[in-house]
Amino acid sequence: MVSFSSVFVACLSLGGALAYPAVNETELVARGGTPNSAGTNNGFYYSWWSDGGASATYTNGPGGQYSITWGSGGNLVGGKGWNPGTTR
Repeated sequence: MVSFSSVFVACLSLGGALAYPAVNETELVARGGTPNSAGTNNGFYYSWWSDGGASATYTNGPGGQYSITWGSGGNLVGGKGWNPGTTR
C-alpha cells in the first residue's frame, strides 16, 4: 500500500514541474518605464497605467502639467486633473 506522504510528495513534484514556465529566459524582453500609480502632486490628482507593451514614462510637472514619453506599441492612459468622484 502506498503511504499518503508518498502520494503527497509526488503531487507536489508534479505541480511544481507544471508550474515552471516553459519559456527560455533569453526570450524575455525587459520593458522600462514608470510603474502604474495614482495619487496627488502639487494639489492635483494624477493617474497612470500602462500594460508594459512598450517603454513608457509618465512625469509630473509643476501645477497641472505632466509629460508622457511612449515607445512603439502597448497601451497606456495617464493624466493629471481632479480626482473622479470628488467636487472641485
